[in-house]
Amino acid sequence: MRNFTKILCVVLSLMMIVSLAACSFTKQYSYKTDDTELPIGVYIYNLYSAYNQAQNFAQSSDLYDSEAGTYDGKKSFLKMEITDDDGVTATADEWIKDKADEYTRNILAIYHEFNELGCTIDEATEEGYQGQAKEYWDYGPYYQYYGEQYLNPYSDIFEPIGVSYDSFYIASFYTSAMQTEVFKALYESSGTEAVSDDDLTAFFTENYVSYKYFSVNLYTTEEQPTTDEEGNETTESVDVALSAEDVQAYETEMAGYKDTIAAGGSYDDVVAAYMAAHTDVESDPTQSGVSILDDASIGDELKDELGKMAEGEASYLTVGDDDNTKVMYFLYKEPIANQVENYIGDETQRDTVLHEMKDDEFEKLLEQVGEELDVTVSSACSSYQPKTFEEKNKKKSS
Repeated sequence: MRNFTKILCVVLSLMMIVSLAACSFTKQYSYKTDDTELPIGVYIYNLYSAYNQAQNFAQSSDLYDSEAGTYDGKKSFLKMEITDDDGVTATADEWIKDKADEYTRNILAIYHEFNELGCTIDEATEEGYQGQAKEYWDYGPYYQYYGEQYLNPYSDIFEPIGVSYDSFYIASFYTSAMQTEVFKALYESSGTEAVSDDDLTAFFTENYVSYKYFSVNLYTTEEQPTTDEEGNETTESVDVALSAEDVQAYETEMAGYKDTIAAGGSYDDVVAAYMAAHTDVESDPTQSGVSILDDASIGDELKDELGKMAEGEASYLTVGDDDNTKVMYFLYKEPIANQVENYIGDETQRDTVLHEMKDDEFEKLLEQVGEELDVTVSSACSSYQPKTFEEKNKKKSS
């Protein structure tokens, strides 16, 4: 789902009530086709989004001064050569303009496919997008969770650079809503390129892993006496490695659990035995996940071990370079077929797997449509340059 998420992040969240058959949003357009015009604010929004992305890439360089926002002395980071996540290298200034063009054409491609496929957005969904967009515009994305201390209206960010609420809405929420409907119209069960349950199941079982594990700290935390800066006696928490004998005892125990699995026992049997042997463990310590291995939210050492294991196999390993922080893991690779019903048979999980299967293809389709569309770019776009945002940021900080 990475590429689809990336597309959604690029066109964050905007929307307005418009006629999708013949869209004309403003007298000053930025990009247009025969049936769709995007206001200049949409292009500015995309330019600003690309500007912030480029700055993040620049910050990964030792030459970049994060506090001053410059590199190699006092040079603007816009003249700096950056490399993005796809391995594309360019000066930040050119990368920003290229990306803004790509993002804006992508929006036109989404509009085009939305109309071609006869997609619609129901009223309740549209109202939901509008409500969230207005919340962000008036208060910011975190106000609803944390209140006044996180008041950061998007209007304060975008209005000074020429982005109206309508443009903000179009460029993000509304585009996201349309993109969702286009994806469904292509790949869901009644879509023009529908993916069958059999094909999705094959993709799932070939690309996903299901795993379970529990861990044991090979150290204890002890309170040891110390003296503070004022000479007062106090205590501090210190991690102390277990003895070699205790570590060996755990290794022997884990090896026995591995043999239990190899002899046909279940992972649940192992957990029951572990909890019986360690009465201080009062609840099931299991952590589990089902995902494409590279995307699993576990450490690289566990991923590497899972990659070597066969389904139905167990293993154990120790992670950590410092004896005072080492952790031993008991790891089980469940047959992925056990999870088919939970994922392919569940609407939400099925959608997640479908995106994993089709997002790359979908992204390429939108790129192709964007390249093939007869697009007119307004000369007004050239009036907006990445350096504009840099100058405004300098004024803010001064």
